[in-house]
Amino acid sequence: MSCLGGFRAITEEELGKLRNVPREGRIPDYLDEMETVDIFDVDKAWDAMHRALCASELKFGNTPAPNCWVILGGEVLRGDREGEEDYLVVCKSPEQVRQVDQFLQGLTEEAFRKLYFSIDPEEYEYPMDEEDFGYTWEYLSDSRPFWHSAAEKGLWVLFDVDQ
Repeated sequence: MSCLGGFRAITEEELGKLRNVPREGRIPDYLDEMETVDIFDVDKAWDAMHRALCASELKFGNTPAPNCWVILGGEVLRGDREGEEDYLVVCKSPEQVRQVDQFLQGLTEEAFRKLYFSIDPEEYEYPMDEEDFGYTWEYLSDSRPFWHSAAEKGLWVLFDVDQ
């Protein structure tokens, strides 16, 4: 499978509609039809982003905050139950979005480099090298305007990825 991830900025109204959909219906086809304010694709870089920001662990959770809220932190809407491994959807509240925005605005390439190269290479499925670091940093740093806009507008952010 492709493991392509991305962010979707949505209104509270759209989130309410999504929550009314049974968990098994919270799939790409449904999300692609939702009204989104903005989207930002992160390709496969989400894996290294999350590992770097969350002490090498690729799991749901909210610590350390706000680092872990970027990818797999927040309210899990799909993906944490048996039979849901094929598609993950995680929701960040407007307050979490504001904190992620502030965190990312202050994150330097040098600081992220230290986090990236502290990933446990035995846990990470890709070669850890300058090329992968650059790829990951580019997607993360390029996501800043997305987060800033969502924070300013008080939007919810979904992270979703097909497994």
